[in-house]
Amino acid sequence: MTAAVPVDRFEHVALFYRGDDDFLTALLPFIREGLDEDETVVVAEPGPRLGQLRDALGHDARSVEFLDMGDVGANPNRIIGVWAGLLESARLSGRRLRGVGEPAFPGRRTVEFVECTLHERLLNHAFDDGPGWRLLCPYDRAHLPRAVAQGAARTHPVVSTADSRLPSSAYEPAGHVAAFAEPLRDPGDAVLSGRFGAEDLAAIRRTVGQWARSCGLPADRIEVLRLVASELATNSIRHGGGAGTLALWLEDGAALVQFTDTGTVADPLIGRLHPPAGSDADRGLYLVNQLCDLVQVRSSEEGTTVRVVTWL
Repeated sequence: MTAAVPVDRFEHVALFYRGDDDFLTALLPFIREGLDEDETVVVAEPGPRLGQLRDALGHDARSVEFLDMGDVGANPNRIIGVWAGLLESARLSGRRLRGVGEPAFPGRRTVEFVECTLHERLLNHAFDDGPGWRLLCPYDRAHLPRAVAQGAARTHPVVSTADSRLPSSAYEPAGHVAAFAEPLRDPGDAVLSGRFGAEDLAAIRRTVGQWARSCGLPADRIEVLRLVASELATNSIRHGGGAGTLALWLEDGAALVQFTDTGTVADPLIGRLHPPAGSDADRGLYLVNQLCDLVQVRSSEEGTTVRVVTWL
């Protein structure tokens, strides 16, 4: 099923499987091939899958780095930064990176699947310029929503099963551009909202804190949202035309805080990679991604929206 990857090429493959046996039949040869080639092998899977792979690999498991995708990828916006750090570590050690990552695992909420799809699109944008490494992304056809599994063919240049491997005829190389510009779903009428400017930063922190408290959030989550509100409002003021709109509402077991302004974000990877020195907007969004349960960022000529989701 596998073949050598050119040093200067990122290989991003969707693996479709049904059931535990099919999962292991596809994954074990891929992992062991990497170990045989002295590559850095990293597996990021939800907890139950990690246990299955460790047991099936036996002694080989000691040579694999395992990450719990339910932890490192709880907010899908963090995952590219994780892979970027692993890729750099492998490069410094003189080895090639081989990864397994299953961000769209069964049990995710609908909005999380939306962000997983954008994440998969952005992986190609982030790593296509090299250095070369391999990433296999399993998709559980038996338990995922049909649209999620079908969408993987549009976000991966190659699709595979345990016994086949083909270029994806549905792959959309520039799909991340439209996806990043697509407006988020309207929250409806039950929204508290208002405009703010540079003089309103203290009021925003206070308002978000009081609202979060009224939602029953614990003290540590309230403080996180107060900090996040300050960072995002500051970004709107500095980079989004000097003002913006704040919206607050409850929906499907979550508290949502949204900032909208008239600025445009040129790089859809903003906030996903460790920010370069001196980049305030990148730094603020990076911090927000590290702290929050889920973050949705969309930007077009119409403006920029950052929606923060906190599970209740």
